[in-house]
Amino acid sequence: EVFLKIKKKIICLICCRGGSKTIKNKNIKKFNGKPLLIWSLENIKKSKIFDRIILSTDSSKIVKIAKKIKGIEIPGLRPKKLATSNSNQFETHNYIFKKLKINNDNAVACVVNNNPFIKVNLIKKSYQIFKKQNFKGLVTDAARVDGDYLAWKQCKKKGTSLNYIFKKRFLSIKLNRQKLTPAYVNIFNLRWGKPSFLASYNSYKRQLIRGDNSFIELKKKENFDIDDQEDWQISETIHKKYYCD
Repeated sequence: EVFLKIKKKIICLICCRGGSKTIKNKNIKKFNGKPLLIWSLENIKKSKIFDRIILSTDSSKIVKIAKKIKGIEIPGLRPKKLATSNSNQFETHNYIFKKLKINNDNAVACVVNNNPFIKVNLIKKSYQIFKKQNFKGLVTDAARVDGDYLAWKQCKKKGTSLNYIFKKRFLSIKLNRQKLTPAYVNIFNLRWGKPSFLASYNSYKRQLIRGDNSFIELKKKENFDIDDQEDWQISETIHKKYYCD
């Protein structure tokens, strides 16, 4: 096994930009008593898996907060063009990998989103899955989709009506949702892979549709996206109940 012959570094990359349209200063806003980013960095560091933990940001405020955690590598502020609401995050991955000369020959990588529900146990379990598959393919976090939220039940709003997007597929649905084949959706708050898979969105998508990937299944209390103020309030309540000592 090449990985054993040539010791590769195990890299963690977390990307946090300064701007947020729905929640001001979201990445460093206090969440159950700590800046949101601190929860994520502490969980990553406590896993004791990574040789390098790299933070990419365009914000000096975020840098100041992140420096409270020892051992976090911050390779300067990234260009503003890679930190807009329309930026392709994979271009940031590629920028960091090139800047720090991280590639398939010297590293495997895990990209972690700034999410306080990605706890130490999830990071460790996902790493073990990746290790078991000899550091090939991808490992992502995924959640089971309730029958009421399957893609072919989705609609687009048109005036006061809802128009089904996948009409033919919808017509084939059985009434009893218990008989539906279980479906899953990748959440992408955590993704392991070769740097080349994570440096381009197209490469990432192509690898995702191959059959040599794995996933770690999230429980309902482990799967919360924080996209607006309502999400924040709900997530903070759940997090406080289950994850705060």
